[in-house]
Amino acid sequence: MSKENVKQRILTKTIEAKQRNNEKIASLKDEIMLTDYRHLTSKGEYGVIWTRAFQTALDEHEIVIIPESDEVYWLDGTIFVPSNRRIEANGATVRLVPEFPYVMICNEHIKDGTDAPIDTSDRDTNISIHGGLWEESCVSRGKRRLNADFQNTFKGVQTTMLFNNLEHLTITDVTFSHANSFCVQVGDLIDGVFENFSFVSCFADGLHINGNCENLYVRNFKGHVGDDLVALNMYDWINSSINYGPAKNIYCENIISEPDSKAKMMRLQPGMFKFQDGTLVDCSVTNVYVKHARGIFEYKLYFQSPRYFIGSKPEGEGAGTADNIFFEDIEVIAERPWYPDEDDEVRGHFGMFFSNSNVGYLSLENIHYITDENTSDKTHLIVVGPMSCIRDGKEVFDPYVSATLDILELNDIFINGERVSEIDGLIKIVEFDNINNDGNSSGKGKLNHVVLDGKQIL
Repeated sequence: MSKENVKQRILTKTIEAKQRNNEKIASLKDEIMLTDYRHLTSKGEYGVIWTRAFQTALDEHEIVIIPESDEVYWLDGTIFVPSNRRIEANGATVRLVPEFPYVMICNEHIKDGTDAPIDTSDRDTNISIHGGLWEESCVSRGKRRLNADFQNTFKGVQTTMLFNNLEHLTITDVTFSHANSFCVQVGDLIDGVFENFSFVSCFADGLHINGNCENLYVRNFKGHVGDDLVALNMYDWINSSINYGPAKNIYCENIISEPDSKAKMMRLQPGMFKFQDGTLVDCSVTNVYVKHARGIFEYKLYFQSPRYFIGSKPEGEGAGTADNIFFEDIEVIAERPWYPDEDDEVRGHFGMFFSNSNVGYLSLENIHYITDENTSDKTHLIVVGPMSCIRDGKEVFDPYVSATLDILELNDIFINGERVSEIDGLIKIVEFDNINNDGNSSGKGKLNHVVLDGKQIL
């Protein structure tokens, strides 16, 4: 199948998911105004507490409308959304009380898939949220778990909204503000639509996607976040995921990071993960199409474990696989984060597109790379291979990981407005030889084939 056919197939699959979701949303008819349940509210330190009213309304009706108001709708507990529910919150502000450090909203039958794949026999379906300002009261990044009333602590949950074990989820026209961790975290999801998201002073990822997802349509994201605006983390750290497995058919369009965002990044992270019984799963990512992104300086397509002391075993089981990954109409500016050490001749190379996963096919098309006189000669558009950076005695990355990018296709690549006609200086292959002197830091990147504007270069 040709490149254009694969891209069109990804777009078609995800638009069909959106259409299916819209049909199910339109089938819901029984609606109620949240204010009809005002008698179930209580007076709190900050204002009227709507938790019991909101939960009861959702339990009893398919559509809950939160009226536009200057009044804040305060919540002091987690709201559990059953199947076949639509929340309309245009013009409303829903805010967690500061002392409640748990999830604001989740679906009813969430499952923890950290130790083993989840049982999906009670999968929820057809949940949507439209409009609203969804706020926390945080001034820095923290960790968040599921409501403490649950027997399972769900230690991999860090989010304002959590959805998994679910089919047909739609979230549109929403704004998140002062979220202390991820704004929305999803996993084990079929047919997800995330459209028209804004972020104001948020401290971690905007949309955090974990494993076992299929047919996701992500469009029109903008704002200020403290980490990845969109993260496709099929593999993730134990404290950041409860769903491990593959994902396929993901379309992302018009992803705009604000200039004052703390981190201007987008991550695609496949990886190998071991369940409690020893079963290994390739948390792979296949068929991803990212179109029109601005303000993001790093696209991360590599395995990364949590920081670990030199000589100890890192978390996770190494690089996973990816295939049919497309980036189109992307502007990247040669900015470097705090890592790696620029003055290190071996560790110091950094890529705007950085791959150290086993990738079958990666396409970069209509890429505008902006540099200036201050750009380091160790900063490259594309880097293939491992990373290393030591901070406080800990390794930040995984220099022991070797991985191969099989086919890299480049079309219409521009540096400072000038079209590239050769790959010299464009691509850096990184190889380490026991870089940490620990016997576990000799990862090597490998690139098999390069095609530039239709011509086989390598």
